[in-house]
Amino acid sequence: MNAAALRAKIEDAKGRVSTAENVMERALQQIEHAAREDKSMVSGALATALAEVKAARQDLLALEQVIAEA
Repeated sequence: MNAAALRAKIEDAKGRVSTAENVMERALQQIEHAAREDKSMVSGALATALAEVKAARQDLLALEQVIAEA
């Protein structure tokens, strides 16, 4: 994999992390104002966002490994 492709993958992963963080922030704000029964709806959004953050973090770790081995 060339340097340009690695940079593109890193930027993609950073974008995914940023998007997920924004979703999580909005969900947390909603939780603060939600009634108890509405909190289960928000927890689904948080679970999705958290899964995306974890996947993006794994991508970043893998890319860092590739760079370290180069």
